[in-house]
Amino acid sequence: MFWHNSSIREIARAGNFPLKISGIYYCNNRIFPFTGKENVCRFLEVSLRLRSTARRCEDRINGTPMNIPFPNVLYKTPGMKIALAGDLPRDTIAFYFQPADEKLLREWGLIPDEPFWPIQLNENLLHLISEFRHLLGRFTLHGIMDQLDWVCLQIIREVCFQRVSDERQSDPESRIMEAALYFQHHFDRKISCDTVASRFGFSHAGFFREWRKHFDCSPQHYIQNFRLKVAAFRLIQTSLPISAIAAEVHFSSLTAFHRKFREMFGVSPDHFRHDPERWEREFPDFNITGKISDNILR
Repeated sequence: MFWHNSSIREIARAGNFPLKISGIYYCNNRIFPFTGKENVCRFLEVSLRLRSTARRCEDRINGTPMNIPFPNVLYKTPGMKIALAGDLPRDTIAFYFQPADEKLLREWGLIPDEPFWPIQLNENLLHLISEFRHLLGRFTLHGIMDQLDWVCLQIIREVCFQRVSDERQSDPESRIMEAALYFQHHFDRKISCDTVASRFGFSHAGFFREWRKHFDCSPQHYIQNFRLKVAAFRLIQTSLPISAIAAEVHFSSLTAFHRKFREMFGVSPDHFRHDPERWEREFPDFNITGKISDNILR
């Protein structure tokens, strides 16, 4: 059994990403000594309860048992009263923000109405959890905190996507819109349109036929354009090398990235990074002091 809790907000970042993690927590096979004691949250915390030998999670939220299986996610918001239940060990990772960050996450659509739900440890989420653990304990290295901030944001997006998936409707329009959301949440992975079509209940032909009803570009171009928008955001908000950003958004080569970026934005990535006036033209909802519209991230 091991556990760790760190406050990390004051550790220097290389860039000025607007959503900085204030602290992290993780434990493996831990039994909590304060089971049954009610605590009031002071921060906004995203807690992923990954495994437990308990059959269900019965932690009380504002006096009401959660009564959901493991694994699950819990959003702990300031003022929420939480009492852990049961004396069986569990594995958890968590990260938290300052209360003022709640407004930004809500603007990005990343705080759901319900504070907890079951999650699936799918390939994408397991990869992100592995990245999270890999970065822990390396905080003093240049750029590590920026990477951790970004990985935590992607974890939030993944669990929120799973929430939407559980609530999806069966009509073709809802399913194609969810497929588009899937593309956005998995832009940094290799994506097969046929696999996505099957996932959302379409044949190959049916998927493309329904897609054309709602979008004026192909799924491949939709994914590429979203990757380029995320890359533009990363150019503005971090000092990461252009090659690292191209790899983050899953471009196969730096040459291809430069060519497609110039086609979309009219300038090279380096020119874009140093041209605030172009930021404002391309992303009119962007605030140079550190706020970015959900239209870029979602």
